[in-house]
Parts: sequence; structure tokens; C-alpha cells
Amino acid sequence: MDRRGRFWKDRRVTLFRRFFPALQLVVLLLLTVWVRCWNASDVFAGGNIFFADPDCYSRMTRVREVYEHPGRVVHRHDFENWPEGTQPHTTAPFDYLTAGLAAGIRPFAGEPQRALDWAGAAVSPLLGVVAALFLWGWAGAMGGRWRGTVLFLFAVSPILVHGTALGRPDHQSLLLLCIAAGLGAEARLLRGASRGWALAGGLAWGFGIWVSMYEPLVLLALSLVLGVVLLGRGFFTRERAVWAGALVAVLAVALGVEGWHSPVPSPEIRAYFPQWSRTVGELARTPLSAMLHWTGWLLLAAPLLLGWTGWKLRDRVAWFWLVQLGALAALTAWQARWGYFLALGFAMALPWMASAFPRGWIASLVFAVSLWPVAGEWDDRLFDASKVAAREEQRRDNLALYDVAQRLRAPRRLPVLAPWWQSPALAYWSGQPCVAGSSHESLPGTVDASRFYLSRDPAEAEAILAKRRVACVVAYDAGRVASVSSAILGQPAQEGNMAEILYERPHSAPPFLKLAYSNPAFRVFLRPAGVE
Repeated sequence: MDRRGRFWKDRRVTLFRRFFPALQLVVLLLLTVWVRCWNASDVFAGGNIFFADPDCYSRMTRVREVYEHPGRVVHRHDFENWPEGTQPHTTAPFDYLTAGLAAGIRPFAGEPQRALDWAGAAVSPLLGVVAALFLWGWAGAMGGRWRGTVLFLFAVSPILVHGTALGRPDHQSLLLLCIAAGLGAEARLLRGASRGWALAGGLAWGFGIWVSMYEPLVLLALSLVLGVVLLGRGFFTRERAVWAGALVAVLAVALGVEGWHSPVPSPEIRAYFPQWSRTVGELARTPLSAMLHWTGWLLLAAPLLLGWTGWKLRDRVAWFWLVQLGALAALTAWQARWGYFLALGFAMALPWMASAFPRGWIASLVFAVSLWPVAGEWDDRLFDASKVAAREEQRRDNLALYDVAQRLRAPRRLPVLAPWWQSPALAYWSGQPCVAGSSHESLPGTVDASRFYLSRDPAEAEAILAKRRVACVVAYDAGRVASVSSAILGQPAQEGNMAEILYERPHSAPPFLKLAYSNPAFRVFLRPAGVE
């Protein structure tokens, strides 16, 4: 090849090396967004915006309050466990993040409620994109060779998609970003002191603890122990003082904003929490097969691969990820809510697993083959007939429940007794308080609602409504309501209970309840004595 030909060949190679990483990043970010919008037909239905689960509606009720009253910090929920309300553990950062996004959307949305709905739908996918950008930059700082692999698994892991999905305004999406930054900073500081990474780590852990004093505290404690064990006296550096200062500063601000409120659980919460928790998916135990659907088969080989890299290359970071993944796997087996962070840690540990293979192409091939369970999970989620039918049924129920809520909107207060998993949506759409709720703090109201639905004695049922100052009762599929109520109370449902009478024989309702409205999914009864 002559000199001119070599020049143009070298030029093309240089341009490819310069622009390929940028092109790869753009493609992976587009994949991140696209996969998180897989449920768009469920979120956007009938001209409305629906959220993924009951907790999302509770969060958005908080967001609406701070959006309408800037500067307010919500310490009490009057919309659940009516009339006592609750003192939730939920904190302000995600509220104001979502309200700020709604304020930005407001000029384009037409009306405040529409802006709020759009912000609730979009906030978690946007946080997912920010987390993806962080992972790309962090993996580059750690060597960069496998950052595309890290980002690809983050983009397609079903549990990570669920945590940052369209229409799921919940704090897990913000926690994923904070914990990714916290764990990433700890891994980077094992390579050597860095003031910038120390500052980033302190801020990330501080905001993570502000958002939730559960998962971040556990992972921070484990990270600190590992840092001391792996670095010895080298852990205590000037940069760690910067780290500690950033952490303490954020926590001081959090304490000033939130105050310290940790109410003692009521006797009903202590008595019924174990039974209620069994009806909540994120508190269930997780089998190994589910973990493999979130990460792939390579999770089984992770201990060997990370151990080999740590021993052969004398790499402290490999040992760090080995212990973190072991702890996260054990925690996920105990409670499914840890699965988000297991999949996140697994994705971040992939470069050290790949280093155990003698050739890069072998590592790439093994990784691609290991994703078979992940692909199977997506195939099942998208095409399984029973799951498709369940999603269609949920869309119909959402539209019917929205119809009920619009009929309950009124300047006067109409406290509602409804099944606990539907109460947050009714409270958000109608503006009316509900007896039951999706949080454990609202368990007293949920227990009373369950007692009402299982009651066969009209006098007992009326006493519950009077105690809770209920004006409206919503009846839904009697079999499901009775089954869930039975699970919460730990007692069998008997024939002739209120759930059955109100839904299947609404015209035989007790005289203190008057049928006001019905549609294919719901029956709505008014109790005139409870109208305020």
C-alpha cells in the first residue's frame, strides 16, 4: 500500500476510534429509554395517564401538595387511614424533583394536573438515563473497556427497567442513581485517593440516606467495612475527610428539612404487619431463578470469576464486588426489594468478571449467551397470553376506577372505603380521603376496610363506617376483595359477606348504604350519615 493509501486508512481508523464511543453511548441511551417505555400502552390509555402501582399514586398525591404549595414538606398524609391519617417515612427529595419537572412541563401541558401526570410518567425514565450516563462515565474512569457491556445490562435488566419504568414515580429510581454513584465512588477510591470521587461519594450516600434510611445505610456500612479491610490504614486519608464532610452536610440539611419523626407503630400495625407483608410483592422471598432472570446465568459464575480476578491480578475492586454481590444476593433472597441493587451491582461488576477470561471475545460471547434467561423473561412479559390478558384487564379496571373517581370529585368531603390497593388512585384522582392505603403506616385503616368487607353482620359493618366517618363505599370483584381481606386478617371469608352482597347483589345492600353508581367493574354506595 502506498503512502497515500496508508494515510487514508489511518485517518479512518482514527475517526472510528474517536466517534465510535459516542455513537455507542447514543445507541445505548436510546435503548435505555425505549425499553423503559415498553408499558406505554398501559400508562397512556383512554386519553389519561395511569401509574404502575398504588404507591405511585400516594407519591403523586404528595407531589401535588408540594407543587401547589412550594416550600412545604409533607410530614402527614390525610388522604389515607382516614380520619387519623399517617406519619409516613417518605421524604422530600423525590417529591420536589417530580414537582420541579412538572413546573418545567407546565407551559407545554395546558393545565397543572396534566403537567403533574406527565411528570409522574417521565421522572423515573429520566433518572434512568442519568444513571446510565453516570455508569458510562464511571466505567470509563475505571478503565473503559467494558463500559458498553455495563450499560447494556443496565438498559435491559427487567428489574432495573421496572425500577425506572415509564409511569412509575417511585423513589427506587432515585435510589438507584444514588447507590450507583455511592458504590461507584467506593470502588474508584480503592484504586487511589481522589478528592472529586470522594466528594461525589459523600454526596451520593448522603442523598441516598435522605431518600431512604434502609438500603443505602446497609450498603454504606458494608462498603466502609470493606474499605477498611482492603486498604487498612490507607483508608484514612484527607480525601476521606472530604467524603465525610459531604455526607454530614447533606444529612444535616436533611435533618433540618425533614425533622426527626419516627412514630411508634400502633398495636394494629404490629399485629397485622406479618400477614399484610405477605400480600406485598417486594417483601416476598426471591428464588434463584428470578435473580437469573434479572442478571443472566453469569451470576452463578460471578464468585469464581471475581475471586480469580482478585487473586490473579491483585485487584481490590474485584474483592469489593465479590462481597457486595454475595450480600446483595442474600438480601434479595430474603426480600425482593433488594433485587434492584443486586442487578445494579452485578452490572457494575461485569468488567472485573470479564477480566478473568483470557480473551475479550470469549468474555463477550459468554456474556451474550448468559443473557438467555433475561431474554426469556422479556418474552414471557411481552407475549405470555395470561400476562397480556392481565394487563388488558388492568387497563379496563383503571379506566373504570378513574370513572368512579371523577364522580366522587366534589367541594364537600366524601371519605371513601375501598379495597386498599385501589384507595391511593381514588385519593389522587378524586381528591377524597380514603380509609385504606398501600403503606404499612395505613394498616389500621386497611384492617378496618378488610373487616368491613368480610363482615356478615350489618350492624358491625355500619359501626366500622361510623367509626371511620365514611361517606362512600366502593365495591369491587367480590372474590378478590374477600381473598385479600382474608389474607390480611388471617381468617376465612364466609358466604354472605359485605364484599359479596355489595358487588353481586347491590340492590340487597343494607339500608344505611344507597347504590349511587355502577359500571362493569365497580359499585359505588353512599352513606348519607357520613357526608360532611
